[in-house]
Amino acid sequence: MNYASIVLVIVSLGTLGLGFQAWRLTSSRSIFLNTLVGSGGLLFAAYLAAIPAKADAAYVIPFMVAMLFAGGGLAVLWRSRRESILRLPSTLLLAVAVASLYASFAAYSA
Repeated sequence: MNYASIVLVIVSLGTLGLGFQAWRLTSSRSIFLNTLVGSGGLLFAAYLAAIPAKADAAYVIPFMVAMLFAGGGLAVLWRSRRESILRLPSTLLLAVAVASLYASFAAYSA
């Protein structure tokens, strides 16, 4: 296992934890679905990063997951101007986006 695979697995588990916490706070089905798809995609990217012949494609999936969570996090942050209770879920979603973006850079540099 290389560095990129380890980072991708850790970020995948972090995505599950933070995403489920955001889902519990909002009861939003889209956050739940994004969490499952994002975590599964990150695990698939970790698998691709472990295979030397397919490691080139391993950085695209975490980047897409980062954009998915960044869009959702910014949308919830925009809504939190009126509903202050949504500030924590938006922070959690943006934290997942930053972690996925880091994982994408780690997979790209490996």
